Amino acid sequence: MKKKIVVCDDDIEILNACSIILEDQDTIVITVANSLFLLEVLDSIDADILFLDIHMSGRNGDQVMRDLRSSSKHDKLPVIMISGHIDGRSISVECEADGFLAKPFDLTDLENYIRRFVYESES
Repeated sequence: MKKKIVVCDDDIEILNACSIILEDQDTIVITVANSLFLLEVLDSIDADILFLDIHMSGRNGDQVMRDLRSSSKHDKLPVIMISGHIDGRSISVECEADGFLAKPFDLTDLENYIRRFVYESES
């Protein structure tokens, strides 16, 4: 079964780049540009990991994280928060995210999180 990587960011260029770079024969990349629809998307699929921007229009990532962590369906979903703002790392720690990527992020760091939380967690 293909692994499902969800990326939620209001920057279309980041969503497109993640789709192009990460999607292959083993993975499906689901992109969400509007954070207001993220929980609906997550309810409809069995995601393996979520990359979540912190500062977005609609609902910020920290608000979404609180909903995810209080949900019995999504509380164990690995969430890596991403941000280009100076406060991003501290917000991700406060929200109990599983990791943080500073924008612009390195592809290797993105792949390392996927390997760690999606593939290595299977063993």
